[in-house]
Amino acid sequence: MQMENLNTNEKYQKGVNILKNSPLRVTQQRLTLLAYLTDFSEEYITVTNVNRYMHTVYPTASYNTTYNNINEFVKLGILEERNDDGQLSVKYQCDFNQIHHGHFFCTRCHRVIKISGDKELNKVLGMDNFQFQKVNLEIFGLCDQCSQKVAK
Repeated sequence: MQMENLNTNEKYQKGVNILKNSPLRVTQQRLTLLAYLTDFSEEYITVTNVNRYMHTVYPTASYNTTYNNINEFVKLGILEERNDDGQLSVKYQCDFNQIHHGHFFCTRCHRVIKISGDKELNKVLGMDNFQFQKVNLEIFGLCDQCSQKVAK
């Protein structure tokens, strides 16, 4: 999955620009969190693991601070979240131009592949005149690469 064909620095800058244009203060801790999470645009990471990382950089940072920053980034559309059996996980937004989309999760290699949203989903679902506010479409299986490996 490609994120609008952006490199890591461009992904980071996209998030920083959204943060700068929000009512939130731009702090070093938020910038560090953004920089770390840009590496997670193709896979989810648990909030617990994000918090562990933030503790290595900011030993006095609380879980609540990390969680609140993540929650604000989700509201701004910088991060995507999912709850898997009570475990909250996040990933960097994989498509800032198409916030409403689903994901295919490869159960073998754990890649996350974006499923186009909005117009394409509306058409497939036969809901052309509907406007989505939030999409939680998750499909699990083997990706094309893993399917080929299994078939051999």
